[in-house]
Amino acid sequence: MLSTTQEGFDLYQDLPPSILKQGQVRIFNRGLTLFEKDDAVDGLYFILSGVVGLVGLGVNGEDTLLRVVGRKRFMGYRSLLGDDRYHATALALSEVEAIQFPLNKKHEVFSHFPELFVYLSKTLAFDLRTAEERLRNFTGKRALSRVVESLIYLKQVAPEHLWTRKEIGGFCGARTETVTRILSKLEVEGFIKRYGREIKIKDVQKLLTFSQNYELNYFSQGRKNG
Repeated sequence: MLSTTQEGFDLYQDLPPSILKQGQVRIFNRGLTLFEKDDAVDGLYFILSGVVGLVGLGVNGEDTLLRVVGRKRFMGYRSLLGDDRYHATALALSEVEAIQFPLNKKHEVFSHFPELFVYLSKTLAFDLRTAEERLRNFTGKRALSRVVESLIYLKQVAPEHLWTRKEIGGFCGARTETVTRILSKLEVEGFIKRYGREIKIKDVQKLLTFSQNYELNYFSQGRKNG
């Protein structure tokens, strides 16, 4: 499973009043972007509420959900610390309330806000580990297992968000119609229950066991046929 345990940042305790006063509260309706790929860094964003997806273009020409960010998290720090342009688009998956801080150079953060610099560096390391785990977990796995693990992860990251089939597919590299078919199968098998767009996982451990057994059976059949 993917890591979801990093602690959120206590904005009002860990940032000095001087920078807090410079922050601008902004509201982004669902479907609007906080920033777009290849834009120059225009600040550091702190998510107060809502869910943001970091979206990039996949090799198949379709949008891929690279990362999901919920409340009490920063966005835009990779490009800020790397003195780089934004490498992906930050898309509001729900209504989002965020504070935009006018920080666009890493030396500003390092010199004036060392605690924030350390936290962002740790966050970057956490993101790298999560990306490596995701690559390891998904490599060679069938679509059903990828959908199951992605659904569990996304529900942990943002439990209140009503995840669409397209968003789930974009995160795990599956087509929307494939996600639809798999969700229907999981519901028939009794592992999930759908109420409109809401997806309720009845028992996470049983769902994971089903997914793992599915993989074992598939590869066992493959070895027999080979």
